[in-house]
Amino acid sequence: MLSWIVARFETQQLYYPTPLRGETPAQWGLPFEDVRIETDDGVTLQAWWIARSEPEAPLLLFLHGNAGNREDRLHNLRGLWRAGISVLIVDYRGYGGSGGTPTEDGLYRDGRAAFDWLAERNPGRLPALFGRSLGAAVAARVAGERPVSALILESPFTSAPDMAERIFPVPGIRRFVRSRFDTRAAVRKIAPPLLVIHGTDDEIVPFDMGRAVFDAAASADKTLHAVPGGHHNDTYLVAGDAYWGWVRSFLAAPPKP
Repeated sequence: MLSWIVARFETQQLYYPTPLRGETPAQWGLPFEDVRIETDDGVTLQAWWIARSEPEAPLLLFLHGNAGNREDRLHNLRGLWRAGISVLIVDYRGYGGSGGTPTEDGLYRDGRAAFDWLAERNPGRLPALFGRSLGAAVAARVAGERPVSALILESPFTSAPDMAERIFPVPGIRRFVRSRFDTRAAVRKIAPPLLVIHGTDDEIVPFDMGRAVFDAAASADKTLHAVPGGHHNDTYLVAGDAYWGWVRSFLAAPPKP
């Protein structure tokens, strides 16, 4: 019974990609470039590069959550672009036309490859990372392996075993979960400036998980923005203009000594 529950969690809850519909940033008034990125294990990823014309615009790699594909984040991309930020968004392996099949190690490889592409495209500048939900675990891991300028985690969970216990409160279930996605452990080992955003009414990843990730972070320069009444997928809508102000101000601010 437990093995069936764990298999369901790892195949249906962790990864839920959907097919592309054909939407592009151009339909939202955004200039963009279709990008193909090769990972170190030979998988081809699809991505969009949405660049501002200002050379000083912050550089951001956006790592989305476990469901859908990059088309489902077009509203987020428009908000970031309007906030003066150049954004690369990548679809993980198995998502949105990217090759391969999603796995924990595979998603980390995808995050590293996308970060390296963005850094090579903009020599002499350090990109920042933005990870939502599952993407927060990927972003935190990549931040420990690459010299990032800053790290934004939205609606982060502490770890995959912790989430399994929340979704399926069966005694001992965490021992059978193979995936780790241990965001809390990752932030304990890194110290870039950190911004955590989490809705207080998040129905998928409880707010207390976001607080636990924030509390565990080693960074001396960290900020937590709770969004009162915010759910898992609507923090930017509930917080409104303040949300984009938090992100813009955080990325524009020089690191604290």
